[in-house]
Amino acid sequence: MITYKRQQPNTFNTKLRYDWTKMTVQSPLAKDILTHQRNCSLPLGNYYFRNRFGLGSDLHLWTQGVCNAMRDNVRIRSALMIKNQPWIYWDEEECKVYSTKRDSILCYFPESELLCPEDVELSETDLLNHTTISISASKGCQSLLQKYGESNPELGLGDVRAAGIEYLFSKLSTTVIQEAERQLNLVFPHGVPEHLITVHMRWGDKKKEMKLRRVGEYVNAVKRILEQQKLPSNKAAVFLATEDPMALKQFTTAVPNDWKVYVDQYYTEMLPFRVDEYNGNPKMSKNLSGKTGLTALGSLLVAMEANHFVLTTASNWSRLMDELRKQVLDPRCNKCTSSIDLKAPKPGDI
Repeated sequence: MITYKRQQPNTFNTKLRYDWTKMTVQSPLAKDILTHQRNCSLPLGNYYFRNRFGLGSDLHLWTQGVCNAMRDNVRIRSALMIKNQPWIYWDEEECKVYSTKRDSILCYFPESELLCPEDVELSETDLLNHTTISISASKGCQSLLQKYGESNPELGLGDVRAAGIEYLFSKLSTTVIQEAERQLNLVFPHGVPEHLITVHMRWGDKKKEMKLRRVGEYVNAVKRILEQQKLPSNKAAVFLATEDPMALKQFTTAVPNDWKVYVDQYYTEMLPFRVDEYNGNPKMSKNLSGKTGLTALGSLLVAMEANHFVLTTASNWSRLMDELRKQVLDPRCNKCTSSIDLKAPKPGDI
């Protein structure tokens, strides 16, 4: 039996700068998704998580499911897995008082699905008889792309997925917020630095899918941000988001001595349980009864306390940060954010 207990800070003086429980969607695409999900004249369609890949991949595929649901004129509803298995990123301890395993995504995203009064009255048999929503991206998101294509010819599948992420993160549960603020006070016991830069180093098993960027590229990218923002080097404060011990070791060795590096709480707490093999995070999450899901979302919100980012968006987690930067942060701070992308995804990447 693997045991894991979340560390508690001495105080909870620091709060997230934005209230993620009541964001409003702002992009036209995200507003269309919201309207669709609230259209109670449409039937529900079941969407099934694959339960074998990373959380970032799962969330992006959910946005593809939304596209396909809109094409098929059904509302997306995340259903039970085969043999009644919950979503592997559903924290069984923290979520059990919030929702059932049947509605696992609602523990984190409470206003994403089942928005009509009659939805809660459906029996399990009724729900399982609904249409199954495909996760295939072969037809893209044509219904939305055609609607906005004339006014924005550069619009692509990535923009629709970013809008889906904006929609998901417009209403987060208090469970997620409490977890994020727990981590925030552990990582920044004296408050968040004014000019924080988030660096996401997706190393580890990612080497199976792409050539990893060298540590010097991450360090030089931070230096470029400091130059662009006209900040002296000794003002550098970096939140290092990673789960790889080698990434942490190499980054902290390579940076100038006067830089302050804050280590991701996800790294600290999950290191003893890390599964050091390809697709290790899903296996670790199963071993920990879904605790990595809530911990990862808390870490993500801590990362979003920065305005400037160094990312490798061939990673779904980096892409998620960049989407939240553009879709959520920028509209609320008059486009005050920036990012340096060391590796962009190819069209259609999941």
